[in-house]
Amino acid sequence: MDIVYILLACCVAGVLLYTKLNGSGGGGAARAVEAALERDIQLMELRLANLTEECGTLQASVASMRGRLHTHAEHEADRARQLRDAAVQSATEQRESLPERLVRKGLVNADQVAKAEAYRRNTGNPLPTEEILALLGFIAPDVLRAERDEHRRQTRTVAAPEAGPASTEGGEGSA
Repeated sequence: MDIVYILLACCVAGVLLYTKLNGSGGGGAARAVEAALERDIQLMELRLANLTEECGTLQASVASMRGRLHTHAEHEADRARQLRDAAVQSATEQRESLPERLVRKGLVNADQVAKAEAYRRNTGNPLPTEEILALLGFIAPDVLRAERDEHRRQTRTVAAPEAGPASTEGGEGSA
């Protein structure tokens, strides 16, 4: 009988060992943990893919905004250049004499202005150079009159803001 007990003990030990090795006892918990970890890894890979896609979208958006910013900056620089050039031209036009204005507009040429100035000096004529230009027939009197009026308007426009709003209102009321 001792052999039967030994065999029975060996069988029980083998079953217990077999159960332990195949995971019927604590191995099931390890498989559950492994399965949970696999699910977590899959979720993380999915989140990583979504974040990678979102990163690409954001990079494209940033590139687009940089392009628009660059275009806007160029436009603003062009506008600033145009305003500066217009201000320089306006300042030049406001400082120029009427004969200079006539030459700039191509209504007379520099030689004609020089001849009119020489005529005025040589004859002692008190008329301004632009009047002598008309007297010598280099410019029509009505064209000269229109240009003189425009020149005076521009000169007044420059002087009026310096004088202030009260003086322009008073000047209009008295006229």
